[in-house]
Amino acid sequence: MADARDRTEQMQHEGRRLIAIVRRWTVALGPQGAGLDAMLSKIDSQIDQTGNLVTEFFLNPGVPWTLWSHGSDWAGPPIAGQISSQISRSTLDEMRVDDFWTGVAADAYKNSLPRQKEAMSALAASARTIDDVLTSMAIAIGAFWLAFLAALVEVVLIIMACVAAASTGVGAPAGAGGAAAAVAKFVGVTLAILSAFYTFIMVNTVPKIKDLEQDLHDNAAYPGGHWPRPTVELADGRLSDGDASDWNLKG
Repeated sequence: MADARDRTEQMQHEGRRLIAIVRRWTVALGPQGAGLDAMLSKIDSQIDQTGNLVTEFFLNPGVPWTLWSHGSDWAGPPIAGQISSQISRSTLDEMRVDDFWTGVAADAYKNSLPRQKEAMSALAASARTIDDVLTSMAIAIGAFWLAFLAALVEVVLIIMACVAAASTGVGAPAGAGGAAAAVAKFVGVTLAILSAFYTFIMVNTVPKIKDLEQDLHDNAAYPGGHWPRPTVELADGRLSDGDASDWNLKG
């Protein structure tokens, strides 16, 4: 990304240097100079357009390695790993309450396990989807910068050659024409790269983001929109006193 920023600045510098050199020769070139002025104005406009595109892209989609790191956290030990460890404990052989206790309260604890496991599984699935989205974005942005940098290197080299040609005076028209063609090609390539980037995003990440949005409002695993809880009031921890939450030791 730093290379892309530096090359963009170099392209703008060399492009404006070429424009300044050729404009000094337009008076001497007579009628041909008017056509060169129009060409130089177009080059200047295209250089500005490219600079604006790059600036917008630097500010918006994110940094690849940061997205990759956050994706790894969602799918790895910090989030999905923690949830998975709880899922593995949400089984009768791991929960010991039914080994020692019987009665309504003990049954309520035991019966809540499947719902709690379902809720945690939904969380783990969402965490992995978030990882997929962030990782896809990281790959797409990285691919964009590599392709963009390759195009930048090519156009900078061409413009530098055009500057050298224009400096001779005789080569000013050819230098301006070569730079105009190179910059126009570069703008087209940049737009094509951006188009490929956004197409990749639309195909590979937007559907998953929509799925995550739907998951936020899907309460199938969360009764009433809340974490599943035992259906019996368990605040009363006393043993047999005739209420609905009696605990009894197994005989």
